Amino acid sequence: MSIYVKNGILHVSGAQDKLRQKGQERPDFLSNYTMLDIETTGLSPYRDRITELGAVKVRNGQIVDQYTNLVKFPKNNKVPAFITKLNGITEEQIINEGIPAEQAITEFREFIGDDVIAGYNINFDLNFLYDLSQKFKLPILNNDYVDVLRLARAYYPRERHNRLIDCMQRAGIAKVEQHHGLADSLDTIKVYNDFSEHFTDELLENARNEIKNVDLTGDEVDYYQLGYRNPVQNKKIVLSGHIHMDNEDAGKMIENMGGKNVDKVDPMTNYLIMGDHDFFRKDNEDLNTARDFIKNGSKIKRLSESFFLGMLDDWARS
Repeated sequence: MSIYVKNGILHVSGAQDKLRQKGQERPDFLSNYTMLDIETTGLSPYRDRITELGAVKVRNGQIVDQYTNLVKFPKNNKVPAFITKLNGITEEQIINEGIPAEQAITEFREFIGDDVIAGYNINFDLNFLYDLSQKFKLPILNNDYVDVLRLARAYYPRERHNRLIDCMQRAGIAKVEQHHGLADSLDTIKVYNDFSEHFTDELLENARNEIKNVDLTGDEVDYYQLGYRNPVQNKKIVLSGHIHMDNEDAGKMIENMGGKNVDKVDPMTNYLIMGDHDFFRKDNEDLNTARDFIKNGSKIKRLSESFFLGMLDDWARS
């Protein structure tokens, strides 16, 4: 196996250092942990920013400490209008009430310490926190974690939506979600505790069995092993430039995941995957061809190898 998922973690021979070295998911009900939630300006840790940090430390099932702060960056603190409408956080609030990003993430990383982290759809939060911690050379955020969303899917297997607000309303915890870091952390603890009271050993085992384990370069990959949100399914993909993955293995992975690995860019290409240092080169023939097609209306996405592997890792942990 050279590209595979083990216990929800993506492993890629030759390119492992391009992945965030996050911890392992541990579906369980713990007495000691740190529950956290963040607010951001959008969905991508590559282009969006954290606006608020919130966390609650739990010992022996009881809340013993809390952390909350708005996060201020040196150059840009603009907040999209739809985000302000969602949670009320404005640029003015961040500038007047927020603390500098380096101070905020340093304090937050110290608050988390070595705890197991818990949260709702927690991989989203971990990506932002991991990158900001790395930016300021803080200890790697590789704590193991509990994703309460995983538990929700096991508890409500027939529900189409299992958002935090859905679980809160079903359990009679609250009718609305506040979309603030500390408040949502406290609400998630209530949902987590409610699950703890009602889960059976069978339900917990079902949650654990949903964590992916699959050899992506094997001779046969069953569709059920890939689960939902497969980012490669039905995508036409070209690999170009200096890729650290083995090209043959990467191509086989793409085919096994329901995509199509092709040699040349054409107007119907979905992803052009390039080596990280090839991304802005002017002598890359595939990149230049893609630019020409894009000018004529093609929807080709140009992705660095690191970004593509990040997409795969998010899918592996989902």
